[in-house]
Amino acid sequence: MGVTAFENERYLHVSYFLLYAERSKRYTFRIECHPDSLLLFKKWLMPIKEHAQQILFVRSDVAYDIPSPMWELVVLSITGRNMHIGNGTETFYSNQKQHRQVAGYCRVYDKKAQLLQKYGEIIEGQLTRFEIVYAPKKKIPLDMLVQFPPRFNRLYLCSQLIEPEQLKPKILQRVRGLMLGELEQSQISGHYRRQIIAEMRKRSTLDFDNVAAEQWEEAITLPCAILGGVVSKVPVTHPAASWLSRKAQA
Repeated sequence: MGVTAFENERYLHVSYFLLYAERSKRYTFRIECHPDSLLLFKKWLMPIKEHAQQILFVRSDVAYDIPSPMWELVVLSITGRNMHIGNGTETFYSNQKQHRQVAGYCRVYDKKAQLLQKYGEIIEGQLTRFEIVYAPKKKIPLDMLVQFPPRFNRLYLCSQLIEPEQLKPKILQRVRGLMLGELEQSQISGHYRRQIIAEMRKRSTLDFDNVAAEQWEEAITLPCAILGGVVSKVPVTHPAASWLSRKAQA
């Protein structure tokens, strides 16, 4: 059961499940809201906060804006997720749309074109957006969230294809096929996938982990302060800590 409130084109969705529901849904309230909108809905959230026994982080989308056009970028899955172009558009997906709430689901699209088509906004230069779902295996208490920035380097490689003529013809053929949507990663042998990844790492790549770590505290401090009332930067032991550490080293 859930209800969604709208104000000034912003939304706040609150859902409720009974304690005897299936284990994956065993919580009382679940709040979904863009972090920038929390202050707008503060009067709704304070009564919930005052009666909550614990507030946990479940999931969020993490966005990376790249000042390059999509046709210059090679996007690869490191873990075997299949990257493909969705429905004939210039939007790349990892896994299917119905998996968009699953950890690691990603979408890559032309942000400049979206701003123009959806909002009539014109920006200078090029802009590609890379969105990835951050959903830790173990839910993290909100006051500790600042200690656990997302890590996606183990999942994806995003590289700028410069000087493509330096690639061997067979590798370049497959890279072009991936970029144009004529090929999916599953259609390329492991031998060539490894060679493509090695070649792309020699070029300019997006460091997902460092970019997120540099901005994570600023991005989540306000939401955590509003909902949790405190932000703890002192390292503590939490089930998510060892899990995230193992994943980062994998």
